[in-house]
Amino acid sequence: MKPVNIDTVAATMRVFIDRSGEAVIYNDPANGETLRIGAGAAGATDGLLPAIVVAGESVWRDLTGKGFKLDLVRDPTALLGYRLHGIGDANFSIVMLASIEALHQAKRPEGIVVNEFNALWASAAQRELARADSTVRATAGAAP
Repeated sequence: MKPVNIDTVAATMRVFIDRSGEAVIYNDPANGETLRIGAGAAGATDGLLPAIVVAGESVWRDLTGKGFKLDLVRDPTALLGYRLHGIGDANFSIVMLASIEALHQAKRPEGIVVNEFNALWASAAQRELARADSTVRATAGAAP
């Protein structure tokens, strides 16, 4: 599978967020402030897009067991300290649909709360561990 064009993902995410009319909110744990993030920063490869796509990958991995082979690089100038550099193992539609589902799961009455991605990641990780544990028990012949 050829890499997904991240500029296309970024541009599409900006348009999606802008047209959704939903506020994108980040509750900054460092100072307790609630920040409203515009569609431009939310969809930027050095903005919230890395977190959105990682959350989308978590949704997709939870459904299929496969990730997107994300290329994230540390970037001290990026909004959350990481820049999305590439997406290597998916297609545009899957990345967008899974990422939009992640946004939907993070939606609260006040808007899309980026901090809610933590719960999404944790839930998916717990389910993955439970599946792995049941596979190990079934393979070993142990009874529940």
